[in-house]
Amino acid sequence: TQLPQLTNLYLRLIDSVCEHVARDWEPQEPELRDRDYIMNDLNRYIKKFWPKSELTLFGSSSNGFAFRHSDLDISLTFRDVATSANLDCISLIEELSERIKRMVGMRNVVAITSAKVPIVKLFHHQCQIEADISLYNVLARENTRLLSLYADLDPRCRTLGYMVKLFAKICDIGDASRGSLSSYAYILMMIFYLQKVSPPVLPVLQEMHPPGTEKPENLVDGWNAWFYSDRRKVVSEWGGYNRNRMSLGELWIGFLNFYAGDWDDKRLVVSIRQSRPLTKFEKMWNSPCIAIEDPFELSHNLGAGISRKMNLYIKKAFINGRKLFGTPFKQNPPGYRTIQDYFFDPELLTDG
Repeated sequence: TQLPQLTNLYLRLIDSVCEHVARDWEPQEPELRDRDYIMNDLNRYIKKFWPKSELTLFGSSSNGFAFRHSDLDISLTFRDVATSANLDCISLIEELSERIKRMVGMRNVVAITSAKVPIVKLFHHQCQIEADISLYNVLARENTRLLSLYADLDPRCRTLGYMVKLFAKICDIGDASRGSLSSYAYILMMIFYLQKVSPPVLPVLQEMHPPGTEKPENLVDGWNAWFYSDRRKVVSEWGGYNRNRMSLGELWIGFLNFYAGDWDDKRLVVSIRQSRPLTKFEKMWNSPCIAIEDPFELSHNLGAGISRKMNLYIKKAFINGRKLFGTPFKQNPPGYRTIQDYFFDPELLTDG
């Protein structure tokens, strides 16, 4: 179905909804200070018994799309040990958890060693922040750097990332542990759309090596995690920089429209690492559901865990979202405190 022609006035309204969502959900200064405080606290404490340990943040808390009060994901590595191949990760995690239990201000410290990635879970009482510490989560760190750079290249990417995360949260389609997609998957879908829109808002950072040369290598956990990571050079060398003049509202409705209908999810893969279309046939991924390729760990399909029913439910949320955001109203819809509450009403976005 065709959407009605949208007026500038209405698009400006959607712009302001997008800006409000990002402002409402991004962590505020005090929380950012608390996060630094916890990191420094943990760093100092762990260095007492493991002097060569290093802690780094990764994941949604530090990739430019953090929701306020999100957990901290922390990767622990040792300066003189390149990989975790020869480490006994389970006993290290158990020892770490026993030690952190004695740390002032830590609560609910527990080692979870049955998971694919063993972690220590903890809760910092004073700051009211939860954190997970894992060992050598090095590829995830590269993912975090890649997403941060995309978020940093165009402010619209960051704002729209917040929009899609809230959209998935409200529609209840953003939890991979319950059979839907992770918020990371939705951020990849957004970046992919912003690379495909005409003219593109974002470049393909993993292709920005000189033409005719091999892609440089940055081997991490056996995968090539190279991308063009110098922001100043990207801005000066990518011909498309600032060429797209679309507003947040146009891009948001375009994004919903893209996955509600334009995108051939039966045949193609969402892949932010290359501009050439990637087919499911090439990947030998033969589920009819949406496929989203991790930009570095190329065997990982972020859509692998969803059922046909969930796939349909997600698609329906995009169709409803496109209709809701893409249909202007003459006067404000009654019964809503704010216009944001109207656009993010689960009753209107989902079919139950």
